[in-house]
Amino acid sequence: MNLRFRLNLIVTLVLLIILTISAIQAVSNARQNVRAELESAMVFAMHMLAAELRHIHQSGEFEQQQSAPFKLDQLANVRHLQIAFYDLENNLIESNEVTAQQGIETTPDWFKELMYTALQDIPTKRLPVYTDTIKLGELVVSPEPNSEISEAWHETKMLLAMISLVFLAVNIMVYLAVTHALRPISHITKALSDIESGQLETRLPIFKLPEMASISQKFNTMAATMQNSIRNNQRLTQRMIRLQETERKSLAQELHDEIGQHLTAIHVDASVIKQSTDLTSSIKSAQAIDEVACHMMVILRSMLKRLRPGGLDELSFVDALQELVNSWRQRHTGTDLSYQIQNKFCLDDEAIQLTLYRVLQECLTNISRHAKATHVSVKLTASNATYSLEVTDNGKGFDLLQQRSSFGISGMQQRVESVNGQMDIDAKPGEGATIKVNIPKPGEFL
Repeated sequence: MNLRFRLNLIVTLVLLIILTISAIQAVSNARQNVRAELESAMVFAMHMLAAELRHIHQSGEFEQQQSAPFKLDQLANVRHLQIAFYDLENNLIESNEVTAQQGIETTPDWFKELMYTALQDIPTKRLPVYTDTIKLGELVVSPEPNSEISEAWHETKMLLAMISLVFLAVNIMVYLAVTHALRPISHITKALSDIESGQLETRLPIFKLPEMASISQKFNTMAATMQNSIRNNQRLTQRMIRLQETERKSLAQELHDEIGQHLTAIHVDASVIKQSTDLTSSIKSAQAIDEVACHMMVILRSMLKRLRPGGLDELSFVDALQELVNSWRQRHTGTDLSYQIQNKFCLDDEAIQLTLYRVLQECLTNISRHAKATHVSVKLTASNATYSLEVTDNGKGFDLLQQRSSFGISGMQQRVESVNGQMDIDAKPGEGATIKVNIPKPGEFL
C-alpha cells in the first residue's frame, strides 16, 4: 500500500466518521424538532379549543349546531394535529379529517420509525364538552406527525446531501493535494536510480514544498560530495600509481648503480684472491670485499626502510614511534619537539599501527619541509573506544582550502578512512597547524 493511498484512506476514514456523527446528530435534531413542534401545536390547540368551549357555553349556540357544532371540517388543512368530537357513546360526530401529506410516502421507514419512537410518550388530550351541567361528549386532540416527519426528512436529506458533497469535495481536494505534494518523490526515485547507475552529475530541482526542498538540497549536496570524493580518489589513485612507478624506477636505478657496481667489485676482488698467490694482495682484496659488503648493507637497510618501517617489526609500536621521534629530533636540532603518551597504550592491530606511524611520519616531514616551526607537540592517547594522535606546530600554517587536495593531506585522509577513522585539520596562514586523528578500536565505531 503506497503512501498516497494510505493518506487518502486515512482522510476518507476521518471524513466517514465525521459524516456518521453528523448524520446521527441531524437525525437526533430532527427528532427533537418534530417533538417540540407537535407539543407546541397541541398546547396551542388545547388553549384555543378551551376558549371555544367557553364561548359556546356562554352563548348557548351548541344546540342549534348538533350536526357539526365545532365545524372541524374547516380545519382539514391544520397540520400536526387530529381533532375529533365524540358523543357520550364514543361515536365520532365530526373531525378535521387530516389528509395525507404529499411526500410522507417517500420518507424511509427507518426514519419514520425513529421519529415515531420520539413521540410515543406524547399523550392524547381530551376536553369534556358541557352545556349547563350536562356532559355532551369530548373533544379529542391527538398528534398527527406525518407532515412534520416529511418536512424533517426533507431537511435532513438536504443536510446529509450537503455533508456528502463536502465529503466528496474534501476527499478529491486531499487526493489532488497529496498527489501534488508527493510528485517530487518520482523525481527523487529517478535521481537515486541515476546515482546508482553511476551518473553522479544528476541533481534534483529545488522543490516548492519546504520539506521536499530540504531533501533536494541534501541530495544535491550528497551527490556533489560523492562526485568530488570519487574524483579525488581517482586523482589520488593516479598519483599513487605514478609514485609507485617512480619508486620502482628509483629502486631499479639504485640496484643497477649501487648493488650492481658493488657486486662487480666483489666479483673482481674475489677473482684476484682466487688467482693470486700473494698473501698481501689477497688480504687487500678481502678488505675491499668487506668494505663493499658493509656499504651494500647500508644501502639495503635504506631501501627497506623506505619500503616499510623496520621498527614496527623489530620493536613495539610505542618504541617504533619513539625511535621515529628521536631520529627526527637528531636531524632537526633547532626545533623543540615534545612527545607524550597518555594512558596505557596497547595496540595490536597492524593496520592501525601503520596508519598512525605513517600519519606522524608525514606530519613531521611536512613540518620540517614547510612549517619553519620552533616547537612541535606530539600527543598519543588511548581511550576506552579510540586511539588518538594530535600533532601541533607553531609554524607558518597554511590555507586548508588550497592544501586539502594535496597529495600529503589526501594520502593521510585516505589512510585514516581506511581504518574507519576521522582526521581533523585546524590550520590558518601564520597561526600554525593542528592535525587530530581519531581511530576507533577494533569493534568500535566513531
